[in-house]
Amino acid sequence: MSKTETHTADAVEYESETPLRVQADWSGTETLDSAITCAISRATGVSVRELAPLYEYMDPDALHEFVASMRDRETETSITFQYEGHDVTVREDGEILVWPAR
Repeated sequence: MSKTETHTADAVEYESETPLRVQADWSGTETLDSAITCAISRATGVSVRELAPLYEYMDPDALHEFVASMRDRETETSITFQYEGHDVTVREDGEILVWPAR
């Protein structure tokens, strides 16, 4: 799914302590920014176009660099940050976890 798509995802119902899990495809053409934005869209039911750009929350170049370095490590690594009121965790295996807004 790309940032140019205009449809609104149906909000996903999830329990207050259980994150939405999305698997990013590191081998495909999907960018990390797009994968994160689409995961938030899916979790909230808000169109990707209506979400604030990821760069308003963090430096996407730094995020890309850190995530790329995670894939080269032998230990499990992740990074967690806030985006659109949700905690978002990106793991080295491409799994993106979106925690419910608090």
